[in-house]
Amino acid sequence: MNIRISKYGVLRNAISVSIICLLAATHSNGWGAGVKQSEPINVGMLALLATPQKYDGRVIRTIGYLYLRSDGDALFFRAEDLQIPLLKDSFAMELTPEQKQEFKALNLTYVMVQGILRSQGPDGPAANSGRITQITMVHGWKPFIPFEPSKK
Repeated sequence: MNIRISKYGVLRNAISVSIICLLAATHSNGWGAGVKQSEPINVGMLALLATPQKYDGRVIRTIGYLYLRSDGDALFFRAEDLQIPLLKDSFAMELTPEQKQEFKALNLTYVMVQGILRSQGPDGPAANSGRITQITMVHGWKPFIPFEPSKK
């Protein structure tokens, strides 16, 4: 039995093994997962409301006015938008019962929220501008309060 392997055959095999190892390493690190995103996108509510499709399926972090209620929760652009109410200036929020209880003290305040944005709301395009799902963070946030002019 006479087996001959050319130097090109060995090189081709080495390249193939290298590619397979590289693919296996990147897959195990989560690079190919598509759903994972290491850092959320910091984006203002105005930009989210203007183009929710641009951020659809992406992990976002934004600031808005939290409204928790029994029939559904929402993040509004401003407190005034809740008083009118302008539902198109809000995103529905999908909170677990545990999260809802945890964030109850933040109701009717400005908060920073992190989660995955979906450009379609729970009722379709008719009500909210979309929804925020898989929420991983809700923190209290104070709105900007200008300094009072100094009196001389």
